[in-house]
Amino acid sequence: MTSQVDVRISAGRVADIPADRCVAVGDGRAVVVRVGERVVAFRNRCLHQDSPLADGRVLTGRLICPMHFWRYHLPDGEHVGGGGRLPSYPVEVVDGEAFVDLPPPAPSRSLRQIMLAHARDWDRGDRRAPGRGTP
Repeated sequence: MTSQVDVRISAGRVADIPADRCVAVGDGRAVVVRVGERVVAFRNRCLHQDSPLADGRVLTGRLICPMHFWRYHLPDGEHVGGGGRLPSYPVEVVDGEAFVDLPPPAPSRSLRQIMLAHARDWDRGDRRAPGRGTP
């Protein structure tokens, strides 16, 4: 049995990591943002519609998704109003440089597999037009 080992990547010098927006690291799998002297890292996907968080702005201690403006408290990633928390990754600072421990990358999937998974997970809610059938 093989064990999967986290991948350690450099996020750069702590002083160079912005405090007003998050930036993508690790081939875009994660985002980092500086909160005071601390660096936090989250999965680069919003809980709302799985859109990227990279380049999301930070205002009044909240990270804001650039696509649909969902907001998350910093430093813990808790969604404002409840409803979940962004998956986070451990960050270690060594000699002023931040390192993020990411899980191994997921195996690649075909576009067909991605679309089928999205269709299975999609929640239609009340969005059907009147008279168009039942969910």
